[in-house]
Amino acid sequence: FAGGVNGQENKNYWLYTNQTYWTMSPSYFDTYGNLASVFYVYSSGILAIYYVNEKIGLRPVINLKSSTEFIGTGTIDDPYTIID
Repeated sequence: FAGGVNGQENKNYWLYTNQTYWTMSPSYFDTYGNLASVFYVYSSGILAIYYVNEKIGLRPVINLKSSTEFIGTGTIDDPYTIID
């Protein structure tokens, strides 16, 4: 949904942050090995799928209604504040 293609570098989509992190999106669960897989974004923008077995960053996601109102610019000095 974010515009990423597994294994392809992309610096022009919203998942690209120049940082390596796990997404919150599961890929699959290996019932044989009892291992979860999620999508992983390299600092280069490459989207991949890996078992969850490394300690790296995580970018959480919240979903808001399109009518939600907020103030702020989203920077560290002026974070978004939901007012609705």
